[in-house]
Amino acid sequence: MSSLETLNKTPEQMLTCAVELIPKPMIAESAKIERNLPWWTWIAPFILFPIGNYLSLSFKLETSVGSLYLPTAISIVLINWWGPKRTLPALYICAAVFAPFWGVDVWWQRLIFPLSETLFAACSWLFFTKLARGKYWLPNTRHFFLFLLVGLLIPIIVNIFLLQVMLTYFDGQPIELFWAHFFVNWLGEFTANFGICAPALFYFTGILQKRNLLIDPPDYALPKPSYPLKSTKSIVIYCCLLVLSFFVPFQKYWYLYGLGGLLIAIQSGFGEALFCNLLVFLITYIIPNFNKTTGFVTQSNLDPLLNIFIGNILLYVFVAFTGRVISDLWLTEQELSDKLAELKQTNTELDRFVYSVSHDLSAPLRSIQGLVNISKLDTSPTAKEEYLTRIGACVDKLDIFIKEILDYSRNKRLAVKTENIDLKELCNEMIEGLQYIDNFKKMEFDITGLAGKTISTDRIRLEIILKNLLSNAIKFQKKVSNEIPRVQISCANGTHSLKIIISDNGEGIHPDVFPKIFEMFFRGHTNSNGSGLGLYIAREAAEKISANINVSSEYGKGSTFTVELPVHS
Repeated sequence: MSSLETLNKTPEQMLTCAVELIPKPMIAESAKIERNLPWWTWIAPFILFPIGNYLSLSFKLETSVGSLYLPTAISIVLINWWGPKRTLPALYICAAVFAPFWGVDVWWQRLIFPLSETLFAACSWLFFTKLARGKYWLPNTRHFFLFLLVGLLIPIIVNIFLLQVMLTYFDGQPIELFWAHFFVNWLGEFTANFGICAPALFYFTGILQKRNLLIDPPDYALPKPSYPLKSTKSIVIYCCLLVLSFFVPFQKYWYLYGLGGLLIAIQSGFGEALFCNLLVFLITYIIPNFNKTTGFVTQSNLDPLLNIFIGNILLYVFVAFTGRVISDLWLTEQELSDKLAELKQTNTELDRFVYSVSHDLSAPLRSIQGLVNISKLDTSPTAKEEYLTRIGACVDKLDIFIKEILDYSRNKRLAVKTENIDLKELCNEMIEGLQYIDNFKKMEFDITGLAGKTISTDRIRLEIILKNLLSNAIKFQKKVSNEIPRVQISCANGTHSLKIIISDNGEGIHPDVFPKIFEMFFRGHTNSNGSGLGLYIAREAAEKISANINVSSEYGKGSTFTVELPVHS
């Protein structure tokens, strides 16, 4: 679409086009998550923003602005946690209500000035979260850099420039002081937002994720961050910084604080570095301001503020980036260590796999070769029919074993591909494919409990799981029983999962072998016709799709296998 065509559209048409550009699954997912947020998330911003405004009044300067304005920092945190619908209206309304306390006396100007900070929060969310696809929980250096650049730096420039234009236009400040105040206010906003937002998003996003309080949650469980004050060295450094703040002027010797912060970052990583920044922010900027004789509010010269802001920003950025890089190195080291352990485990399994496969493939082949040689010597029709039947049984065993090897290979090498699956239809296909197994015709299958049930997961892995569980139910029927062999497949909904339950009235599992049934090449007894791979492959396939297989069994009465599949909201 050309720019001219875009300009000729009505606002309603432009809004429709913008909505059409958003992927439909994203819209549906966001709406679904939003409905799950509790009602109080709509009210909380109307409480937090007035508190932030009230506290910020202590930092009010003569130019009707403040050296610290907390509502903008609060808005960055809330808009990432709860979205713009809950955050932006509350931010604008609360700013308009508090406008008289900031020296805005004309009623219609009270409706204009809040636009700058509302635009700031909207730009931060749009640039960082939507356009740059930034992860607001700051998991690595890339997302941390994006947060600083497009989540804070650029939106703050837009906010402060617009604010300075309005102050100058409405005679709130002389035009000669435009750029001086712009620079001071921009540095102050960046200092406050960086010092507060980064620790809040990093430390508390995981807590809110566990309580389902995020409108756009991470697609994986966040690890619990290491909380500060656990290391004796860190505590000593914090105490030194605190003592330093009483005797050394920050604006002249900020690099001493930076040295302490770098030691913290190198020793403890990103989380501790953010906490150190927050501590320095409190002891060098917040606490001194409450001293009415030396606080920043009483400063008539802007130089001390500039020195403090520049020192803080340099300190925060260097310390935080150092901590983030150190943490990323640790994460990479841990991943390499895990991969090495996994590779060792794979090599061990591969050695065992090759040995067992060569044995299990050669045994039926030797039997076939022996039966063929015997059949050449015995020419009677009855004997030949018996030999052919035995050869056919050996071929069937080879076929089952080769299919299990193929399942093992596919599960290992194929990427997980999610699709919507009708469970009843899938189970019908699995049952039809198992008709070649001995005693299949004796079985009764009940899949009425799957009617209308669907799941979004990897089809190949789910087929592997169900095929192995159903084939076991067919193989291990009771040898002597007047009871009709039955398999019932049903579904149950968990909190964040769907459970597929497969119950049979077969032999059950003996308590002595129960702990080993998922081991590679384990057979329950020496006369077993299986390869010992079925349940092992089923468990491996379940791990690939983040599912669990649980089993309960009573020997002589039957078994129940439960496949618990995650449901992604």
